[in-house]
Amino acid sequence: MHAVCDRAARLRHASLAVAAILASAVAFGFVFGLPAHALSPMIQGWLAVNTACKGGVSDDPKTIKACARRDELSAKLKRRGCEYQEDGDWWKCPRR
Repeated sequence: MHAVCDRAARLRHASLAVAAILASAVAFGFVFGLPAHALSPMIQGWLAVNTACKGGVSDDPKTIKACARRDELSAKLKRRGCEYQEDGDWWKCPRR
């Protein structure tokens, strides 16, 4: 039974690592593929913690922390007038 738990833990950690790498690649692509004003550091942070929140194990403290941070950033983005777009997990913000 112990080997099964270790394997499951390694698989979760590997999945989170892959998700983080993919989120970084997406954020990198957005930063260099779109105009400079298109993706703020706050949105980049939201993308990273959203990936960790969605890809994590629900009772893992790291997942709980990522979800809480995502909620904090979501509230800040809304206060700035940004609107969350559910079709694709992205934010549409007014130009400043």
